[in-house]
Amino acid sequence: MRVLKFGGSSLKTGDSMLDVGRIIAADQERKVVVVSAVSGVTESLIQFVSSQRKENEVKDFIKGVRDLHVRLLQDAVKDEGIRQQGIERVERKLVKLERTLYGVMYLEEVTPRTKDFVQCYGERLSVIVVAAMLNDLGVKAVPVDADELGIITDGTFGSAVADLDATRWSIVPKVQEMFYKREMPIVTGFFGVGPDGSVTVFGRNGSDYSAAAIANALDAKVLEIWKDVDGFMTVDPKIVPSAVPIKTLSYEEAAELAYFGAKVLHPMTVEPAKAKNIIIKVKNVFNPEAEGTTIQQKGDDAKGCIKSISCMRDLAIVKVFGEDAGYRTGVMAVISQRLSDADVNIYSAVTSQTCIAMLVNKKDLALAKKELDDIKEGFISKIETHEDLALVCIVGEGLGFSKGIASRVFNAVAKEGASIGLISAGASLVAYHFTVDKKDLERVTRAVHQEFFGC
Repeated sequence: MRVLKFGGSSLKTGDSMLDVGRIIAADQERKVVVVSAVSGVTESLIQFVSSQRKENEVKDFIKGVRDLHVRLLQDAVKDEGIRQQGIERVERKLVKLERTLYGVMYLEEVTPRTKDFVQCYGERLSVIVVAAMLNDLGVKAVPVDADELGIITDGTFGSAVADLDATRWSIVPKVQEMFYKREMPIVTGFFGVGPDGSVTVFGRNGSDYSAAAIANALDAKVLEIWKDVDGFMTVDPKIVPSAVPIKTLSYEEAAELAYFGAKVLHPMTVEPAKAKNIIIKVKNVFNPEAEGTTIQQKGDDAKGCIKSISCMRDLAIVKVFGEDAGYRTGVMAVISQRLSDADVNIYSAVTSQTCIAMLVNKKDLALAKKELDDIKEGFISKIETHEDLALVCIVGEGLGFSKGIASRVFNAVAKEGASIGLISAGASLVAYHFTVDKKDLERVTRAVHQEFFGC
């Protein structure tokens, strides 16, 4: 049994949807399909609900969303009866969204609960379109919403985590019943349902994580993540056009790359698969014959070398100074809890006797400083911030037992005349990372890639 996940970029047109359909219908093996929203729909939902609107704007917005999905049904579904059933399902689904948007407009307030509820509608609509397309191709597909199926989360709005045990008990009987009826579940990605019944989303690219949670629950042999790229690359090809695909990664390597900037996977996708030793295959919808990247327990032997370089832009450093700040018990706990409560993610932290330096997203910098300024414990004497930074992450299983890699990296950086800021090594046996000025990122990345890959 396999779980297949398809991203929104592969659902943009009727032709690309048919490419998806042919991949799904290529064999008779039992499978669950997880889909994202059509490209651009989630962003438009978030943008719309984030500003005050008038009645006519709600009406026009709903019409635009309807027309987009109806057009896809018209382009991808030949059978008039199947197409009309799909259109009716889309229209019924939009009724509740429209009422919710009117409620937001009248109340002039968007709670985290409402925002999560609204932004998951792209997936609720896309499963209808994909299921209709598959039925037109002769596959008995049924659209299923994640909250109805029972993907259970911890209830955190905006960045929920799946409760894998509860999800297993919830979805296995339902999926088995569908398989008994020879039905193929087409499941919404991106969100689940909290303990109190509230819809909660997994964050950007969260459909990957949804698929991994389902694969874990069903003990799938393989989780296929279908994207618009040929898998993980040695570096972002937008920076180094000669970058090449990576055939095999370990779970740890893929997790580090995803966390530190490689947008091929949602960072949390790996853990549910790793727990059940499920092989992850990252494939290209538009180039299905390409080998792609296989993620498994053990990657290729990379002794003395690295696998990939990932990058993150628009970062900042917050430095908290205080006498014995790095020595006092509980200082880091107070700081991290304060930032966590403000929904500020700390990507990395380094401590010394008098300073704690934390890497955060640039957009969160002002909020982070404000939250830390308000700490009353009295151990902070000064706060400094540094903007316009970027991060370079070097990943490879060889890092844990090979000598000389760090010197090669830093010599390559030095030859470019770039300065290195915060360095973190040792937290992972397969990765270490460092910051540079944002303006130097591409030059540094190209230099390091040249050093290890010769291109």
